[in-house]
Amino acid sequence: MKSVLKVLPLILFTAIPASAQDPELRREAVQLLERANGVSLSPKLPNLERVDTFRVFDSSSGPQEGTFTRVVVQGTGRREESRFGEYHSLDIWAGGRLATVRSSELPPAEINTVMRLTPIYLLRFADDDVIHAIVDKAAVGKKIRCIEFDTIRGQKIENNELCVDHSNGTLVLEKVGDELIENSEFFSFAGELVPAKITYSFAGVRKLEISQAMTELTDASENVLAAPPEAQIRNFCKTYRRAIGTSMPQPKAGKGGRNIDVAIRGIISTDGKVHEAVVQSAEHPDLGAEALALVQQWVFTPAVCDGNPNTQEATFILHFHGR
Repeated sequence: MKSVLKVLPLILFTAIPASAQDPELRREAVQLLERANGVSLSPKLPNLERVDTFRVFDSSSGPQEGTFTRVVVQGTGRREESRFGEYHSLDIWAGGRLATVRSSELPPAEINTVMRLTPIYLLRFADDDVIHAIVDKAAVGKKIRCIEFDTIRGQKIENNELCVDHSNGTLVLEKVGDELIENSEFFSFAGELVPAKITYSFAGVRKLEISQAMTELTDASENVLAAPPEAQIRNFCKTYRRAIGTSMPQPKAGKGGRNIDVAIRGIISTDGKVHEAVVQSAEHPDLGAEALALVQQWVFTPAVCDGNPNTQEATFILHFHGR
């Protein structure tokens, strides 16, 4: 399964041959998913403002609310602002440079998830996805068509499901691995259908609710993209090389029956070490803590921007075997 933006995390299991699927069934599944992508991609976006308000459900601290806004002036630049808890960031891309004000370099995992899911998380089938069935169901008074399939990478397999609205073709449910994304209350904007409500669950637990609105800017002032006086100005690299790992110890194998992936995010600094590391996703908190401790031991040759060492934000996937 390929995402328009990223590849989703995988669960380990046993593989089945790709030849086990019906070619006609695959053709229909691909057609359904391509239509879902098509109805939610505008042929031409105007100047716009998008506002996402979200609520994060955390059993330890209770629900917390945050916001993410994006203003786009086509052909000129864009402005993004995020607020969640003590975190605040303002990024303005214009004139070939970035003006930024940030309370910390690395955004919280929750902000990262909101940006990934909005305005809508779209997918495409990969060559090694195996389609098993397309079934009709009913949900919230609507008829939906659901594609049941497996995503396979070597010996890794996920039992997944994608569902589209029978009437307008929109992607209303995405179950991929441990993630469940539900899109609802679609509205029309610039020739595309966009969900006004998005709910996100991980490993059967609801984590996030997003309310989304988009409006056209008919009179976009240049002040929208003006950098505040306290902003740090960053120029884009003309030449760039990513960080290269030199020491990346992995978790020790256990004797259990499950294989689990944990995602960690952090900043690879100019000293070659990982700083500000946080758990992005972990099915079990203890594995998240173990993965976090391991990543903080990793060593890299730092990224290079225009011949000079540079920091790099990165996501690190650790594979726990038999845990």
